[in-house]
Amino acid sequence: MPSRAKRKIPKSSRGHFVGELVFNRGAVRQRLGFASLTEHNAALCLIYRPDFHDIEEQLASLPFVLPNGESSEHFFDFLVTFRGGRQICISVKPERIAQTYKYQTTMARIKQAAIGNICDDVRTITERNINPVELHNAKLFHSARDLEPRLDAHVIEGLANIEGPVRVRDFLAELGVGGSGFRSVARAVRFGQAKLFAREKITAQSLIIRGDTG
Repeated sequence: MPSRAKRKIPKSSRGHFVGELVFNRGAVRQRLGFASLTEHNAALCLIYRPDFHDIEEQLASLPFVLPNGESSEHFFDFLVTFRGGRQICISVKPERIAQTYKYQTTMARIKQAAIGNICDDVRTITERNINPVELHNAKLFHSARDLEPRLDAHVIEGLANIEGPVRVRDFLAELGVGGSGFRSVARAVRFGQAKLFAREKITAQSLIIRGDTG
């Protein structure tokens, strides 16, 4: 499906990382536009949270009143819906801007206008909020977002038989699939059929244990 952005995102911009990514929204392939590297990275981390349901970008303008009493409008970068229905409006900003008094006082007014009208809460994401481990794994989950049914089934069957922590590389070698099964393991971790023994970047050296393979 095409991007659902209400505000136009430029196709290209000198000095800015802009573009689109495609994620699987259930059985639907959904396009999502981004206007900065931080927006791209934040979107991936949100999409591959275990409680994620949906995300829309560049919402319609939200009218609000500035601290000086003047009328203004704000465009949230994302509206994220989590399982259970909770919706969070998100603004993505560089840390140097998010820490300013002007931004924080303005966002307090925006938050008053948004909560209860278009969302349940308002958050700001900066580059400092993006955990490198979480981002690494989200990128891996994104690259492995499309199922490989036969290979995935073989990996899940193998996971049901492991008794304790095993390295991904050794597990795949024992199954006889080698590196071709790495993305299947990533999907198994994403969907809870395998679990990381420690919170870390998923690599061939990672230790995994059996999750819910039922």
